[in-house]
Amino acid sequence: MIMFIDPPPLAPILPGEGFPDHEAVRLLHVLPRGLAPVREADGTPRFALSRFRDTTIGAAGGMMHLELDFATLDPDLMGAAATDGWDLRLAGFSAARARLRSHVPGLSDDGPLGPWSEVGLSTRTLLVEDHLFDANTAQMLDALLSSDAGDIEVEVEARYEGLEQPLPVLVSAELAQVAALLRASAPSSLLAEGVAQDAVEAAILSAVSGAHSPFRCEQLGSEVVADDTVLRRCLALAMRDDLLAAVATDDSWAVPRYRWRDEIAVEGKRSWDLSVPRRTSRVWQGRWSLRSLLRDLPSEDRQAFFPAFSAIAPFATVPVALIGPVGLDPRFVRRVQIDVLASGPGGVPQQRSFVYPPTPAFQRFNVSYPALTETFQVSAHVSATLSPLAGKVPALPRPLGRRPLKAGTAIAWTAADAGFDTLAVSVMPALFDRAARIEVKVADGDTLLCVASLTHDAPEAMLAWETQSGTPAISAVAYKDEAGGPSVTLHEGAAHGSLLVRPEMLEVLDPETIRVSLDPASIGNAAYAAITLADPTGRKRSFSLDAGEVFDWPCWRSSRFDPLSYQYRVQHIPRLPDGTTLPLVSGDWLRGQAPELRIVLQPAGVDA
Repeated sequence: MIMFIDPPPLAPILPGEGFPDHEAVRLLHVLPRGLAPVREADGTPRFALSRFRDTTIGAAGGMMHLELDFATLDPDLMGAAATDGWDLRLAGFSAARARLRSHVPGLSDDGPLGPWSEVGLSTRTLLVEDHLFDANTAQMLDALLSSDAGDIEVEVEARYEGLEQPLPVLVSAELAQVAALLRASAPSSLLAEGVAQDAVEAAILSAVSGAHSPFRCEQLGSEVVADDTVLRRCLALAMRDDLLAAVATDDSWAVPRYRWRDEIAVEGKRSWDLSVPRRTSRVWQGRWSLRSLLRDLPSEDRQAFFPAFSAIAPFATVPVALIGPVGLDPRFVRRVQIDVLASGPGGVPQQRSFVYPPTPAFQRFNVSYPALTETFQVSAHVSATLSPLAGKVPALPRPLGRRPLKAGTAIAWTAADAGFDTLAVSVMPALFDRAARIEVKVADGDTLLCVASLTHDAPEAMLAWETQSGTPAISAVAYKDEAGGPSVTLHEGAAHGSLLVRPEMLEVLDPETIRVSLDPASIGNAAYAAITLADPTGRKRSFSLDAGEVFDWPCWRSSRFDPLSYQYRVQHIPRLPDGTTLPLVSGDWLRGQAPELRIVLQPAGVDA
């Protein structure tokens, strides 16, 4: 997973271009250097845009289908980096959204042309689909096409996650003092509306340092860490995750706000181990310009990419655009047929049928009719058949029936119009270094709607299932072996939009807490007792065992596939009944698997 620090000095990328991995020394996660249209094998961009004015379907302006590719480093640079032993991978994004922005002089102020909308997200591409825009935007397109004046851009924001740099420090403070700092930063909203992370950080940074600091720092390693800005920001993040709860919101892109947890009393002392990495998220911003596409197009090709449709043509020919969804997966959607019934040249309606596949997502055809004696008429219906459900016997196709569509000079149909829902699932290749396959299921209660098995050779799928009255649930499970074996649930949630399965979902990002204590009956059997613990990753920690105290030790698993396991060794100075002591005794390394470890010391002369 990404570690939010600068790349090493000899890395082939500069600070700001990417980040190192939290585990692999020679692995770098590279941020995109821009956006570019995805192109077919013949170089044709996967881009479709139509401008239309049609009262029949109650829409005016246009519709756009666009697939963008994250632009990464130059191939020559990546090849040279690989020669030097560096592995450069595109950063994995968890969510993305897009909107249009204008730069046309004289027509409108520079600004957004509509609200943000979620976009489909796969391993390295963005799908901006069914993006309707108004007549004002269509007017700006007219100006751009006719005179190359200004520009219209697709603005993209993509969220990615990573770990903040840990510090080998244990910080403790009185909760009353911490609460006072937060209230001083935002007194009216701490308990009601909540505060943003910036306010929490500002409150912790505002505390005095030195001898009068409310924070006490205990070094956990040989490196001495100063009570500076870096430590305070790391502490603010740890306090936020421990003391504050996120305020619920329907907007996943809104700045999170936090308030004090109800179950935590504002009293007593509390400690925070800053050696445990904390997960945060950041947002990458990029823009793609329509002008960049126009610049590469000859003037005769512009009309093909930017057609304009009207409701009625005086010469009795009406161009009609059929716009369908992109990326239907034949493993789940066997067939979709669109039947269009439109006016014919002899006054008799003519029917055209379009079958997906192989019909492309953007199809154009002309309708000719006797305009002097009749009005233009068009209607459309869609019928879909889903593929058999994997593993079900008998394996029968699932027809969904025939449904009407809104029709005009632009006929746009979606999966919902055809009676099914879709979900784009993509697995980043690096995840298959640790798992043999990923099984994705969509279910409505106990009813299985769709199942897909993703492997290194087939890491992407566009799942499809019959539309339900409620929102189904999706689960993604990683299997260590092809035939089964140990499994780990990577994701559970509502099935909508898209799902990108990232390698960090399978990484151990949070430790298990082992609670270590000395058995009360053993207190009189030793003048001194200490314990050394080691987790499977090689991390060790030693501390003395004091009567009546419970110590929390973070234990890291070697893999999410493996059960909790650790080793420990106890050292103690036995105390005889008369109060005298024996030499220090070092026990053998023992294996533990329980989240609570209570150490029992037998009286001197008694075997354990």
